[in-house]
Amino acid sequence: MSEVVTRPRCDVDIPALIDILARQQAQTQYPFHWPPDRGPERFLRRPSEREAWVAELDGKVVGHVAIQSVADDELGRLWASAHGVPITELRCISVLYADRRHPRRGIGSALLARATERALAGGGAPVLDVVAGHLDAVNLYLSRGWQEVGRIRPQWLPASEEPVHAMILPRPGVTELRVSAVL
Repeated sequence: MSEVVTRPRCDVDIPALIDILARQQAQTQYPFHWPPDRGPERFLRRPSEREAWVAELDGKVVGHVAIQSVADDELGRLWASAHGVPITELRCISVLYADRRHPRRGIGSALLARATERALAGGGAPVLDVVAGHLDAVNLYLSRGWQEVGRIRPQWLPASEEPVHAMILPRPGVTELRVSAVL
């Protein structure tokens, strides 16, 4: 069985990543709106992006993850308060998805590990949000030590859905977290 390889995302990866995202969207509802309001390429490459990677199996792109800077808004303040750091130290792991034609190959785990390592580098404080109904993702994060610190209802979330989990990964040596309620 081939090993999952992660590497920085390149411009030539974008068409394959959009194809993977579009193919899995009806099944996973990620993102909730297809095509995204800003278009699939701008969904992947956001102005707040700091770094991004792809996963490969046998030289083919099979997944994506990015780290974003965090806005000074309600969610950013929730995460910053829970970590006990300024918003500028937060590193949001986002746009994490894998090609569903390759289940249980460790693609999501490899991408999460790569992004987490980079988010922690230089004292960064890792954060993310995840839709409550995406149980595989919620369980992946919880199994990797992420902790829920509150719930939010972003504008893009349909009213029929449960609030999104706001999560942080405690930094090494930090033991106190501040948990909030549903926002």
